[in-house]
Amino acid sequence: MIRTIGMAAILATAAIASPSAAESWAVFSRSDATVYLVDLDALTPVDGVATTRMARVAARGEATNLSHETEEVMVRCSDGQSRSGATVTYGADGAETDRYSEDTPWESTSGGIYGAIKHYACEDMRPQTAAFPTIQAFIAGRRGQ
Repeated sequence: MIRTIGMAAILATAAIASPSAAESWAVFSRSDATVYLVDLDALTPVDGVATTRMARVAARGEATNLSHETEEVMVRCSDGQSRSGATVTYGADGAETDRYSEDTPWESTSGGIYGAIKHYACEDMRPQTAAFPTIQAFIAGRRGQ
């Protein structure tokens, strides 16, 4: 009986600690100041719309500084349009500091970072860089350098 309760507790703890959805973050653009990553595991369109997350991380900084921002990006493959959804900012300790929704209208997406996300989602292309399981792992890995 004790073993059964102990095993149930272990299984319950594992279920709570497990992420609800897998993440696989890959760099797809970089400037002197910012590295842009996209969650590869969320690029598959559902009913013609891909909803993924993009992250903006400082290109340089200490591995202990987990500051970054994520933005929900929706891409409608049929007409090549995209829009932004919720944006979440995280402080140096990795904790959420702000969350807001832009509710932007659908707009034509032809270039830039949103155009790249459209290509990844709608043309089944993927960045040719290493993937990281979390943003924190990317930062700890010398920010992909």
